[in-house]
Amino acid sequence: MTMNRRTFMTIISAMPALLAPGTLLAHHGWSSFNSRYAYYIKGEITYVRWGNPHTLVTIKVDETALPEGFRDRTLPAGANEQSGLATLASARAYEGEHKELRLVLAGPGWMARWGLDRPLETGEVLEVVGFLSNAESQELRPMMFWLENGQGVWQQLTSLPTDPLPASGE
Repeated sequence: MTMNRRTFMTIISAMPALLAPGTLLAHHGWSSFNSRYAYYIKGEITYVRWGNPHTLVTIKVDETALPEGFRDRTLPAGANEQSGLATLASARAYEGEHKELRLVLAGPGWMARWGLDRPLETGEVLEVVGFLSNAESQELRPMMFWLENGQGVWQQLTSLPTDPLPASGE
């Protein structure tokens, strides 16, 4: 079977449209993170790359104990109530070996929709609750985080592959 140039060019030009949906789902989904257990950290930002498709932040792990009343916090603006409450109930102290974690955050456009209309900066302190990567033990994807002034910022675009399990005894 032979293909003329016009047919070949039509197929080639259609490929990005055919591939994009799967790529987007794979890139922006939660499947590479263990959503069964949410972890809490508080720390100072040591690095920021503000941009698309994700903002990347490195945070020093300064505190891991959940603060008093943590599970009763008001969810950030735009939060999915079911996912947010399940994540708060699942939150436990981060007990990993890393002194710094890489945070995978939403891009600037989504951050602005959720109320953060400026780039994060090194030196800022964040409280974060999220899920560790299945492949990179130093990578955490927040479900939500809070700035020093108490403003919460939501981070979930797609559903979790598994529901978070409630933490016990905390």
